Amino acid sequence: MIDNKGRLWGKLSLIDICIVLAILVIGVGFAWRQAAPRMVTVFNPTDEFYITIESNRLRGVNVDAIGVGDLLFRLHSHQPMGRIVDISISPAMEVIRRSDGTAARVEMEGRYRVLILLEAVGSITHDGFFVNGNDHIAPGSEMILVSNRVYLPVTLVYSLDQERPEI
Repeated sequence: MIDNKGRLWGKLSLIDICIVLAILVIGVGFAWRQAAPRMVTVFNPTDEFYITIESNRLRGVNVDAIGVGDLLFRLHSHQPMGRIVDISISPAMEVIRRSDGTAARVEMEGRYRVLILLEAVGSITHDGFFVNGNDHIAPGSEMILVSNRVYLPVTLVYSLDQERPEI
């Protein structure tokens, strides 16, 4: 099987085989590490920060049910996102196309755009903001939030701040 020159079946060198196997093992290990989901270990979730969320096209009855001091929860996990500390309400706007082909922004009657400022407790790491352990939140992400009085479908994370912003 191995000849006097150290070749397997007279063609392959054992050293060449070891080098190829080492490269394959390193390549598979690197691919595994890059493809595996990143888990963030939260050691001390006591960082306070502010989450500004936007919910658009809400009816008046839903807007009236939102109150400062209420806790908002993520629908899928029933874990608290934070406590409402401020609310800003304005008419909802919609872009329509006119008959001449131009676009115009018009107010939607009976619908409102609501900015809600939440005070949250979680972790701030180099990977971002986390609430409820490893629940990562980022500007632009969408979620469904509920309280004991209101259901907020398609809520958009508007901003995350360590200092309290004005809304």
